[in-house]
Amino acid sequence: MSDSRTALLDAAAEEFARTGLHGTRVQAVVRRAGVNERMIYHHFGSKEGLYAAVVDEQRAGLAAAWAPVLDRAAALDPYAGMRAAFSGFYEVLRARPRLLALMLHESLSGSGALSLPTADQLPAAIRDLYERGQEEGVFRADCPFEVAYATAMGALVALQVFAPPFAAEAGSPELRDRVVGQLLDGMTGPVSGR
Repeated sequence: MSDSRTALLDAAAEEFARTGLHGTRVQAVVRRAGVNERMIYHHFGSKEGLYAAVVDEQRAGLAAAWAPVLDRAAALDPYAGMRAAFSGFYEVLRARPRLLALMLHESLSGSGALSLPTADQLPAAIRDLYERGQEEGVFRADCPFEVAYATAMGALVALQVFAPPFAAEAGSPELRDRVVGQLLDGMTGPVSGR
């Protein structure tokens, strides 16, 4: 990757995370990157092309960081594996505040650059753990994987956004473990006597 392309991606990630696609000015990106404005059009075609490339790069970084966690989780029993996978996702996302900010801007603006994955694009390691857990009676048989996954991802992303105002232990392993435990308890089934 060329130096100007790398500089633009890094600068744009910072600017887009701060002000979103529509609030970001090309001039701010090139000033931060220290390159000529023409380089945006040379490498990406447009501001929207740059935005899409930033989103792709940020998602790829998250996936690459999460992959070894998922590999380790896949070797565990279903409950412990899901705990490791979800805890790992929380930590990987927490280490990427730019991606979280981009996700929030994207959900508000709806530019379409951050499309939701289809069912067949969800991580196979988590699907396998969940389905194995269902077969072994660990996880509820009446809740499809896609629903459990969307619920977990929504809760873990929301925890990054809403934890600071209400939790003294925001960002702590204790809070992460409490939320992951709550998610897993919901996957294992209703408590008897309810």
